[in-house]
Amino acid sequence: MGVGGNMSVPSTKSEQNKNRLQRMPTSKPPFTIGDIKKAIPPHCFQRSLIRSFYYVARDLLLVSVFYYIATTYFHLLPSSYCYLAWLTYWIVQGCVFTGIWVICHECGHNAFSSYPRVDDTVGFILHSALLVPYFSLKYSHSRHHSNTNSLEHDQIHVATIKSELEWFYKYSNKPLGRLLQLVATLTLGTPFYWTFISQERIITALYVTLIHMHLYITTVRGYGSTFQT
Repeated sequence: MGVGGNMSVPSTKSEQNKNRLQRMPTSKPPFTIGDIKKAIPPHCFQRSLIRSFYYVARDLLLVSVFYYIATTYFHLLPSSYCYLAWLTYWIVQGCVFTGIWVICHECGHNAFSSYPRVDDTVGFILHSALLVPYFSLKYSHSRHHSNTNSLEHDQIHVATIKSELEWFYKYSNKPLGRLLQLVATLTLGTPFYWTFISQERIITALYVTLIHMHLYITTVRGYGSTFQT
């Protein structure tokens, strides 16, 4: 703080960059992942098959109700209100489908129930209905969690060194460039990620996609033995 309570502002870009680096945590935190887990109440780690299926049934019921309302009554509205109603429907229905996607995400983490085969069956069926390759996403997402923030092995959210993409940074750091990046990410980024998983592991990703159906068949065949063990 300067005289009179005014905050001093760095005068040069080098000083600004230096201050940014000083604010970044570089040392290990005084706690571990194990410490965090111990601080969480044990009941938070208990998985309930009944409660999980309740959420599945609830979301599917909401999807059906919203679809019935939209297809039965929207055409009775005046044209101007009809467009507004469909826009509202897309937003609300999209939120519910996102909830279903999250349920499948939890199936991939085996957090849906204590039975991995049940998790994979539910996740495969629901994710396939959403046009999402369940097993490919489960494989890549697990690699992401085991290599979070790793510049060499993480699957997503990996920062690119500015010096390696100088020409790209020149245009992407502007409003139009950021808009184009956002559009490309939302329209092409996710499908490409699900298809190829990562540039370094394209062959592995394609292999995972090819055995997608094989894993499902194995899951269904072993479904009955899950409750026998």
